[in-house]
Amino acid sequence: MPAYLEHVEVWQVSSYDTTGGNDDGFSGKYSYIRKENGNLVIAEFDGPGMIHRIQTPTPTTDTIEFYFDQELKPRISIPFIDLFSGKAYPFLRPVVGNEVGGYYCYIPIPFEQSCKIVFKGEMMQFFQIQYSKITDKEEVKTYPLQFSAAEREALDRALETWSHCGGNIPGIFREGVKVHEGSYLLSPGTVTRIYAHNQGGRIIGIELIPRSGLNADFRDLILQARWDDEEVPAINCPVSDFFGYAFGRPSMQSMLLGVLGDNHYCYFPMPYQSSAVMDLVYLRSPNGPGGDIPCDLRVVYSDEGLTVGEGRFYAQWRREIKPEIGKPYKILEKSGRGHYVGTLLQSQGLNPGMTLFFEGDDVCVVDGEIRLHGTGSEDYFNGGWYALADRWDQAFSLPVHGCLDYSIPLARTGGYRLFISDKIPFEESIHLSIEHGPEGNQLPVDYTSVALYYCDTPPETNDLPADELLAIAKPPSMMMYYLQLLPIKASSNRTTIIREILTDATSGVRYDALTVEAAQNGFVKFELQVPADGEYKLYLSYFKRPDAASFLVNQRQIPISPPLDARAEGITFVKEQYIGNLSVKQGTNTITVMLKELPEGFDRGRFSLHMVYLERL
Repeated sequence: MPAYLEHVEVWQVSSYDTTGGNDDGFSGKYSYIRKENGNLVIAEFDGPGMIHRIQTPTPTTDTIEFYFDQELKPRISIPFIDLFSGKAYPFLRPVVGNEVGGYYCYIPIPFEQSCKIVFKGEMMQFFQIQYSKITDKEEVKTYPLQFSAAEREALDRALETWSHCGGNIPGIFREGVKVHEGSYLLSPGTVTRIYAHNQGGRIIGIELIPRSGLNADFRDLILQARWDDEEVPAINCPVSDFFGYAFGRPSMQSMLLGVLGDNHYCYFPMPYQSSAVMDLVYLRSPNGPGGDIPCDLRVVYSDEGLTVGEGRFYAQWRREIKPEIGKPYKILEKSGRGHYVGTLLQSQGLNPGMTLFFEGDDVCVVDGEIRLHGTGSEDYFNGGWYALADRWDQAFSLPVHGCLDYSIPLARTGGYRLFISDKIPFEESIHLSIEHGPEGNQLPVDYTSVALYYCDTPPETNDLPADELLAIAKPPSMMMYYLQLLPIKASSNRTTIIREILTDATSGVRYDALTVEAAQNGFVKFELQVPADGEYKLYLSYFKRPDAASFLVNQRQIPISPPLDARAEGITFVKEQYIGNLSVKQGTNTITVMLKELPEGFDRGRFSLHMVYLERL
């Protein structure tokens, strides 16, 4: 990981909308470079080079073909989906796969002279292909027609390594390493030195086990490290964010970094030339008194110092509330020589409702050139289709990427991605940013990021900000619950749930509706996720209609409103009507909507609901 890439430039082709709009694959307009014999040429590279990563949220069973070195027959010709399914050798799980809505392939595909990728389908949608241009005369062998025994063995080792996501990687703690172990009692307002080495060496692994939970409201425990007496810290990052927490709670379990059980682990190698110190800084928290934190620590290291052709490890923590309208959020801006290896991002929307800010594209400028341009924030993290069940809808960890959190009511999400086989080298500078919103960076959001990289020079500054930026981001006071995404339970088989589109008779506006059809006292239950204990106001947007029953809203068995009349001569939309107050606990809570008085002459009534809202008091 620390070794510089010599004579290598990393680039990406993707389906992004080159006009700056948000058609990054929906129509397929920007998903190919030309048509050839009725097929779509989606990419074409001059060699020598190597494809490192292929990502899409929209695979199909259509055939995809890879032509190498001007050959007339493809060496790879398989259904597009089988680049990711694990069914076709050498495209095997977990180096390929799908989760959090995205399909990914990290099998390296080298070529000596050229590579052309042809899609034999009517429409290609979203995709990203990350590849390298190799600019020296180093020998590159084109993707083989048949793998050798050595290549098969290498793939087997990679599959075994990737399968240990979240645990110790076999062989990483090799013979000859040394171990520093200790137990510490961390107190607010103190700095505790957990590692010091006064000669060349490298940290191979860090395992920190706090024996009490970290503050979920304030980032008061800081990991700080310096290499070779550099004035600016190489790492000056809240422990929670460095190890992949999401909004104050553990989330990430990647191959090299995360939390498994109580163990906070990092296996990024950190070489240094003459000295290293690492501290835990325990700030006095303005969010409560802060108690002592007992913890155990293990640092695995060796005396193998920084060698020629290696960079030192750095972590840049940033937070920005409401990035400037019209400008993307900056994750890292750095001069020097090095390579980029990881992004952790927490994104708290500042408006209630859908997480549309996550439509923004990532852009990576290397040595003054835009070399990577993405197709949406969740695609950057190898995901796709946020807010859909079993897609980008909850925290989920994989070896090199994952979703840190997702909640529409709380208007928040986050993701991580490690660049291991696809690290991004830079000779002079790197600038990585991500948009907030589908077009024009228009949506207000609160971003917290950690950028991981190796470099030959330390950052100019790496200071922690004022206390207000160390507080955990809070969701908006008003939370919106989209019914199509809520767990719903009906009272009996005689209760029918209908999803339909209703048109308000006055305005002509069309709305999604969830209609309950039931006998008297029939009901449906909704599960509402809330961020904290407290009192909340409940609002409903619903429809009055001729065949509607009156309705009652309960919290468990306790009514929070009298029966409300929902009858009208025509379909009439009622927006955000106050129903009553709820006293709720953090986590999942339920409300029940019960049908009461039925319309005259009916043995069943209807009630049509559009959306549920909670507002913190």
